[in-house]
Amino acid sequence: MNSDHPTTPRSLPTAAQADVPTFGCVVYVSTLPDGRKRGRVANIEGIEHTAGTEREVLQRIVPDFKKRVSDCLAAGDSIPWIDPILAIDPNEQKRFLPVHL
Repeated sequence: MNSDHPTTPRSLPTAAQADVPTFGCVVYVSTLPDGRKRGRVANIEGIEHTAGTEREVLQRIVPDFKKRVSDCLAAGDSIPWIDPILAIDPNEQKRFLPVHL
């Protein structure tokens, strides 16, 4: 072993971290005439937000998406995925967010 490069311990995920489910949230983002951003979830119905920036839109969407999925799982219901996902409009851009519950 070379003493010039000390070893660094690696952080391994714990069992709790490994068990956290992740779900894909597909968001279509567009710019409104007033310059604000609008985002709508394309794979679960009814989640949509408008804000000043794309980042703010996504920050508002994620908690709603988490709550919807968590509520379904807690109730023992299936997640109401839209399949196939909604069609994208020409003025929208697609974003994919991996969401951890």
